[in-house]
Amino acid sequence: MNVLSRLCAVILAVSFGLVAMGKAHATYPDKPIRLVAPYAAGGLTDILARSLAQELSNRVGQPVIVENRAGAGGIIGTDFVAKAPPDGYTLALLSQGLASVNASLYPNLPYDTQRDFTPISLIAKFSMVLVGNPARTSESANQLIDQARKNPLALTYGSAGNASTAHLTMVMLNDATGTKMLHVPFKGEAPALTELVGGRIDSIFATVGGALPLIQGGKLRAIAVADKTRNSQLPDVPTLRETGVKDFEVFGWYAVLAPAKVPPEVVTRLSKALMAIGKDAQFQKSMIARGIEAVGSTPDEAAKTIRDETARWGAIVRKANITVD
Repeated sequence: MNVLSRLCAVILAVSFGLVAMGKAHATYPDKPIRLVAPYAAGGLTDILARSLAQELSNRVGQPVIVENRAGAGGIIGTDFVAKAPPDGYTLALLSQGLASVNASLYPNLPYDTQRDFTPISLIAKFSMVLVGNPARTSESANQLIDQARKNPLALTYGSAGNASTAHLTMVMLNDATGTKMLHVPFKGEAPALTELVGGRIDSIFATVGGALPLIQGGKLRAIAVADKTRNSQLPDVPTLRETGVKDFEVFGWYAVLAPAKVPPEVVTRLSKALMAIGKDAQFQKSMIARGIEAVGSTPDEAAKTIRDETARWGAIVRKANITVD
């Protein structure tokens, strides 16, 4: 075979390869997708993951299988996705803790969220509500803040653990109001709420979904919402901004991410599907019932949220010298 023949053969092979790649991307997905949730099965995140998986499956025409990979505070499952093939068949459902806060808590993470992942879409957000025991806590946020100012460290607050959203939100409130309340961490929100109902701590920033049944049952008092607007499930509960805490805004969120270097056409396919899910009235209704607001975003919007939240929580973690258990 002469040089010209060999050159033609190479060009032909490359052309066929490019066509094959284009077809592979155009037909994505052509096999099941794995959605990794780095959390234990059975909780609110797991419910969100399975609801989302079903909706995504309906839109892409392939099964979306939820895989719970808990361990090391979610780091094991997150690292698994970071190192998975960047083909769009392994995705992660991450909360703001794993996607943004952990970068400041763990100096030796085996991955870098902003380097090793491709954000696809924000998918949900949830409000935090300051709740107290009706027999122990003041009726309003202003009364609680005033009491905390007059009696430093006399009031206690619970959380789902060190550096949890509940913990960091109260750190922000202490910083914004010049108060000092004593932190009592628990291993999860449920045991913290149990202790609050029992009157052994004074307050906690809880997820609306987790606290709502206890509020409705009269076992807890809703004092204020941490978000910038009132929550639709608690329309009579003011925001902390309304009570005079300037520019206070905290909300939890979830995003879907893929490994870095996923083909752009795959990102587009997934992003469009996830944005459609976030706008779906039935999905929104089912999420509201659990205290979650369904959302959808572009990849750029998701990436900006992760960057901004990483910087924001990093500053709080460093200022308060917060460490993990």
